[in-house]
Amino acid sequence: MDKNKLEYLIWIFFDNLVNRIGIKRIPTFARALSALFYYTIPIRKETVVRNLSKAFPEKTDTEIKRLARKNYYSTAVTFLELLILSRASTDDVLKMVECNELELVKKRISQNNGTLLLTAHVGNWELGALYLGIMTDTAINVLVKKQRNPYVAEWMTKLREKMGNKEIMLGASIRELFKTLSQGGVIGIVGDQRGPKDGIKVNFFNQPTLTFPGFAVLALKKKVPILVGLSRRDSNGKYVVEITEIDFENLPENNQDAIKELNQRYMNILEETVRKVPEQWLWMHNIWKYQ
Repeated sequence: MDKNKLEYLIWIFFDNLVNRIGIKRIPTFARALSALFYYTIPIRKETVVRNLSKAFPEKTDTEIKRLARKNYYSTAVTFLELLILSRASTDDVLKMVECNELELVKKRISQNNGTLLLTAHVGNWELGALYLGIMTDTAINVLVKKQRNPYVAEWMTKLREKMGNKEIMLGASIRELFKTLSQGGVIGIVGDQRGPKDGIKVNFFNQPTLTFPGFAVLALKKKVPILVGLSRRDSNGKYVVEITEIDFENLPENNQDAIKELNQRYMNILEETVRKVPEQWLWMHNIWKYQ
């Protein structure tokens, strides 16, 4: 049996197990699972601790380790919730989320000029995309990166598209993305991945951080609104999706400078949210690899 099939069988085992125990027991299961991966199988633990130390230099080693442990728990909750979502109904999704800025999202989409919806690996970003697609009655065209395991990738595709959203594979022609926006469509982008060495460098937690120029290029070319939707897990287990619109005021006249400024504005919004709930961002990503 090859590695991909073995991983998928493990994935399906957890899928069946979690859906059998139910969503109310996820916190208990997440505590056990996160303890396993934090203490016994410390996947990316060094990266998490290093990133947190850079982001919060004022914290002691003990505080950093405590925050890292909470981060593993939050990541476990998100993973287990994804498995629940694979069999969730529309009503199930709506019970898990609330958003006070829905009218802004609906207004921008109804203008039929195309919309960019940015999110990040905070809380449960997949849940947030499902929720907004349902509540706006609009298919969100989610830009996704090709995964190594084709079986897990197919499982994720079914999850993302089960309630009307659509996947667009990263690497799709820029012409296809322009066409989607020209037809009044919504493109969803998880924008907090580390950019290439020649990417756009901005400030994030007082660290020089490489980002991708993609969303800003699209926005400037097509003159479409940019909404940032971040899903934050509340103390009661429900999610609050906070929507912020990135304005185009006072942008530099030079196109490259304008692209950088839009990226900086997005990362400023992300940092503000992460500082509120630092345990809920995916610190396992080596975002400062090229420093």
